[in-house]
Amino acid sequence: MFHGVLTLVGRSLRVDARSMQSHLARFGLMAAIYVALCVAQWNSTSFGAPGLRFFYGIGYLNLTFMTLLGLSFFSTSISEEKEEDTLGLILMAGISPLGILIGKSGGRLAQALLLIAVQYPFTLLAVTMGGVTQAQVAAVYLGLAAYLVLLAGFGLLCSTIGSNNRSAAAYMTIGLSTYVLLPRLAAAVLAYLASNRIPGAIQAGAVLEPIARFSVFEQMGWILTTGFGDARFSWQVISNLSVGFLCFGLAWALFGLFSRQPGTESMTRGLIARSRGRFRWFSPGRPWANPFAWKDYYFVSGGLGMIPVRLAFCLGLYGIALMQNGFRSGGPGNLYIDVSFYQVFLSLAVSIDAARLLARSISDEIRGQTLSSLIMLPESPVSLLYSKFAGALIGWLPCVVVEILVTAITDQGRRNLAEMIRLPIGFYVTTFFILIPHLAAVLSTYVRWGAVPLSVVISIGSYLGSAMFLEAIFRFRPEAVILIPMGMFVLGICAICHILLLLRIKQLAATI
Repeated sequence: MFHGVLTLVGRSLRVDARSMQSHLARFGLMAAIYVALCVAQWNSTSFGAPGLRFFYGIGYLNLTFMTLLGLSFFSTSISEEKEEDTLGLILMAGISPLGILIGKSGGRLAQALLLIAVQYPFTLLAVTMGGVTQAQVAAVYLGLAAYLVLLAGFGLLCSTIGSNNRSAAAYMTIGLSTYVLLPRLAAAVLAYLASNRIPGAIQAGAVLEPIARFSVFEQMGWILTTGFGDARFSWQVISNLSVGFLCFGLAWALFGLFSRQPGTESMTRGLIARSRGRFRWFSPGRPWANPFAWKDYYFVSGGLGMIPVRLAFCLGLYGIALMQNGFRSGGPGNLYIDVSFYQVFLSLAVSIDAARLLARSISDEIRGQTLSSLIMLPESPVSLLYSKFAGALIGWLPCVVVEILVTAITDQGRRNLAEMIRLPIGFYVTTFFILIPHLAAVLSTYVRWGAVPLSVVISIGSYLGSAMFLEAIFRFRPEAVILIPMGMFVLGICAICHILLLLRIKQLAATI
């Protein structure tokens, strides 16, 4: 068994060591940290606690990258073998299920942990800049490492249960959404109980506090507060490690049950119903006049079956915002802070969803080796490509409509929208939301996995880097006119992505 484990882990590490993308990702992360460090040092004379400001941004950037990494990297360790029909061959080679699980997940976990290890010495410089202690830095990185173990374990479980990458990623998304939102709600209830004398508050707090502190997103906020003196091995570290190993044990126990089925195609019907039965309204029916748009609408975006899911997600976020603010203020109160935060969060989620659909629209054809057949059809590559994108984005539009409507019916939402339209920073931030799906579409033609996380990290990293630069030079005033040409430059990059995508599609069609 150990020979097989070492073989799988060694192969994973050798592939990572020889991959230019992995080294470029680590170099880019270090370059971003170095730029942030220089800007923080530059601003040390103007702002208090520059080390804390620097470390706060780096910590949440790491959390965003790790979460997106878990959705695409850890959740495909076993399901990709199912899609390629190679899981049976690995079992026939004499490698036990435990060896397969350790070998497939161990290398990926080691690669992810290297991202933490490579930046830890540099972030210690935040201590010398002031505002943060070495204990806080160590506590944050222990929390990040435990979160990675949780992602690896839960992703392995989802990959074992899921019949393909798509279903595994869906299970992972549901689990991570619960991991983020449930502790956030528990923390809001705790804040409400602390500010109002309610009978039974102590007993309820004893139950809610472990739930709130289970999330690394909540724990990081407590760590990066003045006067932090808790233990480094906090409840979040212990619980995340325990759940990660528990998920690994469940994956081991369920491996035999879910590996008996033969490999399934990566392009499945999903929520698309058959043309008969009680759910026939969700069936694709006859093809449209444009069959490319019809196919991607139903089999990429999910068709009518996914529209209620997306609407429930968008409305649920605003419901949590209203509930959280109600707990804080003891009633309906002022919704400005929470609605503002969730407007930005939902805008990012909508942009990521568009990126996922565009990347999947292309990667499905590449993985199914149908791209060359499509190019041979009597249809121009430009018309074919944009027809597919239009079909994929039809199912995505209800999210945009909900965001606009909820923004329009709240007073604070209308104020925020007016400020975004009036100030140049609104245009500048919007361009980065537009950049994410463009980068994902291009990167999906170069990488097998991780196009969406890479596009998000590149876009957010570029925005944070430019924001810190503008803050150092111009104090980053929202009304700065320099933001207009910089936003136009980002839109120019989006236009270049269109050209690169068309050239890359023709190149792949000729080589497949």
